[in-house]
Amino acid sequence: MDLDSFVINPSINVSPYCYSILRTEPYSTCAHECVYCFGRWYRVESAEGMGLDAVRGFKRILKFLRRRNLRTIPFRLSTLVDPFQPLEEELHLSRHIMNLCLRYDVPLIINTKATLLLKDYLLGILRGLSDRGLVIVQISLSTINTEIASMLEPKAPQPIERLDMAENLSRENVPVIIRLQPFIPGITDHEIEDIVRQSRCAGVKQIIVEALRDDIENLKMYERLAYEKAVYKDLSAWSPYSPSIELPSKIIRPGIEWRIKVYAEVKSLCDKHGLEFSTCKEGLYNYHTAKNCCGMHYIMDGKYALRPTLYEAWKYYGRHGKIPSFSELLTSLNEIYIFGEEMKRYPRPLRKKMLSHEKILKEILDERRDAIKTLLPAFF
Repeated sequence: MDLDSFVINPSINVSPYCYSILRTEPYSTCAHECVYCFGRWYRVESAEGMGLDAVRGFKRILKFLRRRNLRTIPFRLSTLVDPFQPLEEELHLSRHIMNLCLRYDVPLIINTKATLLLKDYLLGILRGLSDRGLVIVQISLSTINTEIASMLEPKAPQPIERLDMAENLSRENVPVIIRLQPFIPGITDHEIEDIVRQSRCAGVKQIIVEALRDDIENLKMYERLAYEKAVYKDLSAWSPYSPSIELPSKIIRPGIEWRIKVYAEVKSLCDKHGLEFSTCKEGLYNYHTAKNCCGMHYIMDGKYALRPTLYEAWKYYGRHGKIPSFSELLTSLNEIYIFGEEMKRYPRPLRKKMLSHEKILKEILDERRDAIKTLLPAFF
């Protein structure tokens, strides 16, 4: 398999924001059949390329990193499918990935709504990763209403099962984060106080929010399920998901006014219950209380590297009163960051796409300043 597939494709929606651009996708299909799944726009629904090829490619990368004694951004397991769907019990690809991270001392972000991690053969590996400060587990939720969940996520474990897993993993000292993804208007916001309270009781450390994005024609379905339907009555208040033309314009998300209002309420609840808060690919850094939007600060210091993002530019503005040029931003960064010439030491397929991500950020800071108003919407 092509090693460049281990890097998320560069885009205006991802490159300015995301630290976790490295990934491993052991499966190319997902059994959960969540109706809101954004992965359906990107993944190829076939068995081709599945199997140990993904594991072998990942091992090649980790061996390269070790030979050159390179730090790495944590890998994400995974972004387009659930790595612990039922197929994992047959093929064990995610287990192999976890074992490799443990063997090569590589940090891992696990993203799942399955409960398979509680199986003894996986929990033992997870304990090992956690003991060495190499892992965080992000558990996805959009609702804790059983009836609504059965409509939106028909083949996924029920939300109460996911919260039970969060509690069990927290007892094992595994850092657990709840991803409210997608954050569905009229549903997630109406359950948010219970969600935050139950997350706190389960030992969760951080809440991440990312608003629903979907085709316009699908919004009627969410309206039917919503406790409060007003937000769906005037779609002129919604906005295109992407500030570019990379995605069809019919893909929209709630407008910035709604998002700011609701996220401020979520942040307040997180403050009340002692949880950290962040947004994902929203640029609303004003509301973040978490040190890192992905929760990477729960990985042991020295075990991971970061890449520059707009968050660093936002912090620079706070210190100096101006948005930095790309070169000014780089000179302000400490040794945890990798960029520029240092990237040339990485495997060529990874390096090429990683530098493409960096190029988009450079273009925004040096040539496309008008885009910053869209990418950091609450900042101006």
